[in-house]
Amino acid sequence: MPIRLRLTLAALLGALALSSIGGWVFLHQLRNGLHASVDSSLRVRADALVQKVQDSGTNLDFQDAGSTALLAARESIAQVVGPDSRLVDSSQAAGNNVVIPESALAAARRGTTYSEGVVPGDSHAARFLATPVKRREGTYVVIVGTSLASVDDAVSRVRAGILLGDILTVAIATIGAWLLGRFALRPVERMRREVAAISEFDEVTRLDVPRTHDEIALLGNTMDALLGRLHAALAQQRAFVADAGHELRTPLAILRTELELAGRPGRDTDELRRAVANAGEETDRLARLAEALLYLARHDERRHQQRRELQPLQPIFMRATETARGRAGERGIEVALDASPGLVAPVVGDDLRRALDNLLDNAIRHAPRGSRVEVAATLHTNRIVITVRDHGPGFPVEFLAHAFERFRRADASRTHQDDDSGAGLGLAIVRAVARDHGGDAHARNPPDGGGEVAITLPAV
Repeated sequence: MPIRLRLTLAALLGALALSSIGGWVFLHQLRNGLHASVDSSLRVRADALVQKVQDSGTNLDFQDAGSTALLAARESIAQVVGPDSRLVDSSQAAGNNVVIPESALAAARRGTTYSEGVVPGDSHAARFLATPVKRREGTYVVIVGTSLASVDDAVSRVRAGILLGDILTVAIATIGAWLLGRFALRPVERMRREVAAISEFDEVTRLDVPRTHDEIALLGNTMDALLGRLHAALAQQRAFVADAGHELRTPLAILRTELELAGRPGRDTDELRRAVANAGEETDRLARLAEALLYLARHDERRHQQRRELQPLQPIFMRATETARGRAGERGIEVALDASPGLVAPVVGDDLRRALDNLLDNAIRHAPRGSRVEVAATLHTNRIVITVRDHGPGFPVEFLAHAFERFRRADASRTHQDDDSGAGLGLAIVRAVARDHGGDAHARNPPDGGGEVAITLPAV
C-alpha cells in the first residue's frame, strides 16, 4: 500500500476517532449541564411548594385563592402526597396518580431524591424531584417535575450540528492528508526516479537532495553516500578484474609459448624437459594466483567469515617458521621466532597460517643474504600483536600508504616473480585475514632499518 494512501487512511481514522470522541464528550457535558439547569429550576419550585405546605395549617387545599398557583398551572407537574401515600393534591398536568414509583416515594421520605420517568398522558421523558415536608400529622412528600422534551430537542439539534461538523472535519482532514502526503513525498518520488535512471555505467552518484534539513534530506544524503560506496565498490571490482586479467595474461602467454616450442619438431629431450618444467612453473604460478584471487573474492562477499575455533597460536607460528626456514636457508637467511607462550585466539581454519606464509615469503625475498627474519608475537592488553620483520631496504615511503592495496607493488611494475605475492596480492591477503578475525594489519619501517608488518588480533 502506498505511503500516501496509508497516511490518508491514518488521518481519516484519526479524525473520525477524535471527532467522535469529542462529539460524545461535548454532548455528554451539554446534557449534564441542561439537566443541572432543570434540577435547579425544580429545586426553586419545590422550595416554594414546601413553604406553602408548611404554612397551610390544617387546610391543604392549595388551589384556593391566595395560593401560589403552583398546582394550578396546566403545564406544571406538581403533587403533594400525604403520610399514608395517598395523593393529597395534584396539578392538572400531573394527573390523578402519583408520578413516581413507590420505591422513589419511600426514598423521598428520608431525603430529597431525583428520578426520571414520563410525562403523565404523554410519551416525553420527564425529570422529577421529590422532597419530604415534616408536619404534625406526619411526613408529606412534595413532588415537582418537568418535561425533558426541550432538553432532548436541544441535544438533538446539537447532535445534528456535531455530526455535520464531524463529516466536514473528516473530509477536510482526509483531503489535507492526501495533499500533504503528495507534497511531502514529492522529493522522495523525484529521488526514486533519479535512482531508477542511474545505470551501472553512470559516473553520477549525486541526487537532487532538497535543502530542507529534515528526514527526507537525510534520506537523500544517505542514498548519496550509498551510491558513492556502490560506485566505489564497482570501480574497485572492475579494477580488480582488469588487474587480475593482466596478471593472468603474462603466465598464460608464457605457458602457451612454452607449449608451442615444445610442440615444434626437432626438439631434443633436454629442450622438452626445460619446456615442460617452465610450463609447470607457470602452471603453479597460475594456481597460486587463482587461489589468491578466489580468497579475496570470497572475502569481499563476506562468505569467508567462517566459524572461528579457539586455538593456541604457538603451533601455528612454529609450523610457519619451520616451513620458511627451508626457503630461507638457500640464501643463508635465519628465521627467528619469539612468541609469548600461552597465546590463544579464535582462528578461522588455516587463514592465519596463510597470512604468516605470505609475510615470511615477502620478508625472505627482500632480506639481504646472511641476515635474519624475525617473527614475534606478544600480548598487549586485549590484543595479540604478531610482527614479521626483515633487515632489508624497507618499504618505500610513498608505498607505505598503499602497501595493502591489491596488485600494488613497491616499484609499481608488473614484472614476473616467483610467487603469488609478486602479483601484489600477498599483503592484501594479510589484511583480509586480519580483518576477517576482527583485527587489522599495518606496515612500517623501524627506525633502525628494515621493514616490518604487524597483525593485530583480539585476544581471549
